[in-house]
Amino acid sequence: MFRILFLIIFLPFRLLYQIYLRLSLIFQSGREVFELEFPAVFEDSYKSYFVKKLQGKEETVTRLELLILLKLIQKNGKIKTLDIFLPPLEWTLSEFYEVRNQILSIKESGKTVRIFAKEGGVGTLLLLTAATEKYLAPESEFMVLLPSAEPMFFGKFLKTWGIEVQAFASGPYKSFAESFTRGEFSKEAKKNLETLILDLRKVLLSALTNGEKSLESLFYKPILSADELLSAGVITGIKSENEFSSEDRKLFSANYPNLHHSIKEFKILPKRKAEVVILPLEGGITGGDYLHKNRENGKIEAFSLIPNLKALAEDKKIKAVILEISSPGGSAFYSEQIHQEIMELKKTKIVTAYFKDTVASGGYYLGSAVDHITASPVCITGSIGAVSIRANLQKLYKKFQLNKEAVGFYPFRDIHSEFQPLSKQSVQYLESQIKKTEGLFYRRVSEGRKIPLEEMPKIGMGRVYLPTVENRIVDSLGGLLDAVHEVKERLGGKPIILTEELPAYNLKNKIPILGGLMAELKFLESFNEVSLLSPVRLFWKNRK
Repeated sequence: MFRILFLIIFLPFRLLYQIYLRLSLIFQSGREVFELEFPAVFEDSYKSYFVKKLQGKEETVTRLELLILLKLIQKNGKIKTLDIFLPPLEWTLSEFYEVRNQILSIKESGKTVRIFAKEGGVGTLLLLTAATEKYLAPESEFMVLLPSAEPMFFGKFLKTWGIEVQAFASGPYKSFAESFTRGEFSKEAKKNLETLILDLRKVLLSALTNGEKSLESLFYKPILSADELLSAGVITGIKSENEFSSEDRKLFSANYPNLHHSIKEFKILPKRKAEVVILPLEGGITGGDYLHKNRENGKIEAFSLIPNLKALAEDKKIKAVILEISSPGGSAFYSEQIHQEIMELKKTKIVTAYFKDTVASGGYYLGSAVDHITASPVCITGSIGAVSIRANLQKLYKKFQLNKEAVGFYPFRDIHSEFQPLSKQSVQYLESQIKKTEGLFYRRVSEGRKIPLEEMPKIGMGRVYLPTVENRIVDSLGGLLDAVHEVKERLGGKPIILTEELPAYNLKNKIPILGGLMAELKFLESFNEVSLLSPVRLFWKNRK
């Protein structure tokens, strides 16, 4: 009732604003080209006004903002050509692949996409080869490194120094510990890694060549010049930046897509929109600091994340949560705690996940709790299993005439010592704990993914792979916007408000010299709404 009354009272002002927007568009009639420079890095944390001023850096955008902008350009019938400038990009592989697919969608909508670049790697080439017209500077060079691996094994080296590492793994493919216990890969682990690399390389080469097998050998070269790419027919031509951005282009203003969309979507009495939260979870999984419960970039900490999940559950405005996961795993104990909290969240909200770069081991443990998983086609996932390592330094100590005596030891106390060898009883205990952890992991995946428990060893035992729908590891392949679309469908296709719950920027970590003072500094939460060029809006929040 109060909402409708508020809308009616302010309707004259809203109408005047719409008239202003329509007049602004009149001055852009006859234009056809929209110009866009991609951000070198994406914003991944909330920064207060104070931090932004202290940094003195040019503001950038989140990945979500760029994706939605590209989606809006695709739907805008007035924009005929999109010109993109690519600076040196510090993106992850999944980010390149996701943005590439958006460029392809724009091209398929009938628009011309022109891209200019000077340098980069495989990621930049993924974007470049998706365009209608591709241009490079005369001096352009691209450093090409396709998926491959050259892991180092420390097992024999450690033994020469008297360091013995014992590993307890739940399967032959759980190869994390092999770097510390062996001089080379086991047969099973090597084959698994090789399959993963070849599958990933196949996906990337197919994208880089647009399906032309004859071009694959070109991308085996470590350095590719503009001339080589032109002679192979990969690019359209070679131009200077000034030639590419010639003055005869009829450019739309930078805010044109936003203006156009605001006018198109204006309603006298707009309906209330359901709020959908995207919660990025990135990094290794640990407990964190119980006394300091602020979420930080690059860390998934149970003590800060669980209160965040509880706050989302209690917020009645929120109808759905998308967990954007990128984690190689970590503590099984804290993975289970977070898993249980996600299960609690599901009692009141729709909860889905987007698998970004690497979602393995504990990362997959978290993802298995959700209703629906959308994964990037280049995401590395799996590693369903458990592993533990223990180092015995007795021989190393004795090399330096050091000794330790066990006093008051009791059964299993040797497990906590880096000097005493493990008893047979302790070895059996550790092996049983790994099996127990593996069994719980299997049950969680079996329950969450509706996979019979007896089939779990076929996809488990530590195997890593690219995600597939066929083995029910994930429900669909796509990008973050695909995950958003899936949630929107679950909400009946109604308009939504999209909220990105970014962790606060941790100035203490960036400027260690500030020490404890900055550790206690708390920045005020921003209440400013950042307008997105899409049917959804992004609110910058940081829930405490």
